[in-house]
Amino acid sequence: MSQILEALVKLEQSIGGLEGSVSHIEASLSGQQRDMFSVSQPAPANGNGVDTQAVVKKLDNIIQQAETVLKESHG
Repeated sequence: MSQILEALVKLEQSIGGLEGSVSHIEASLSGQQRDMFSVSQPAPANGNGVDTQAVVKKLDNIIQQAETVLKESHG
């Protein structure tokens, strides 16, 4: 179980870094008009090689698995 807890701590730290990056980008884009109705593309965003929809799907799956493990360990 300690490996899961260590992974969750690392994930929390990574999420904190991601939140900071997103906040920084949002602040830099605040003066620009953005299209709120555009359709998101399944292809990698901004040519950076990251399929954001796949990342979101993986994170959702990881969250579900972690919740299941944590419930079973406390139940």
